[in-house]
Amino acid sequence: MFQVQPVRSRELQAQIAALLGCKFHENTFAFFAGELDTDATTITSLIGMCQFTFDPEKSVIKSIAYAPGSEKDEAVFIMVRTVMNSVYRAEIPIIAIEEDAADPAFIKSLGFRQVDGEYLIDLKKFYRSPCHYNDDIKNEK
Repeated sequence: MFQVQPVRSRELQAQIAALLGCKFHENTFAFFAGELDTDATTITSLIGMCQFTFDPEKSVIKSIAYAPGSEKDEAVFIMVRTVMNSVYRAEIPIIAIEEDAADPAFIKSLGFRQVDGEYLIDLKKFYRSPCHYNDDIKNEK
């Protein structure tokens, strides 16, 4: 069992970045995913972290880092969806991801589309019909 939650301090965010071997992006927000112990409250290991910015017009994912062997872990996918949901609930219409934030195949699997050289998701369209949105991506190939 795992849990996804916001990182509540810059110090903790920097520590998690160091543990995962990724760059700490100052002035960003972050969510992390962690494996839970049998008590379902104690985090026993890190799975991944996603760092991102908030702006009124667009949020940008700066990095998606994961522990070795966790690149295909469902928790990483759910962690990114949690970030997307937070951005959407903040009424920010677009989320982008920097090209070097993650593997391009993984970026595409999350539903990001390349528009004018930038990977984006229109969150209003996505949350109106996630399955239809993903089907449209498959049909564009």
